[in-house]
Amino acid sequence: MYSNLVRNIVQLDKKARESVDEYKIKKENINHLVNEEEIRLKKEMLTEIKTAVKNLENKYKNEIKIKLEQEKIKFDAALNEIITIFEREKDVWVETIFQSCIK
Repeated sequence: MYSNLVRNIVQLDKKARESVDEYKIKKENINHLVNEEEIRLKKEMLTEIKTAVKNLENKYKNEIKIKLEQEKIKFDAALNEIITIFEREKDVWVETIFQSCIK
């Protein structure tokens, strides 16, 4: 009777230890899987961030290029206007300066 009881206790203890060992292995596997998933997600997010940064960089480069072209057109127009005014008025300005110096 006691031997059956001891045998049953030993068997239950053995089953419990095996069950605990199985759960320890599962826990280690889960930790490993979580670490792998974390690495995968970080790589994925880094790729997405790099893509977003590249897209923004290209967008801003295009905007700068367009703005530069617009400003160059404005600059050329202003320069041409100054040249036109200078060519038209230079003789009057020279004469005015000359007259001021003589008087």
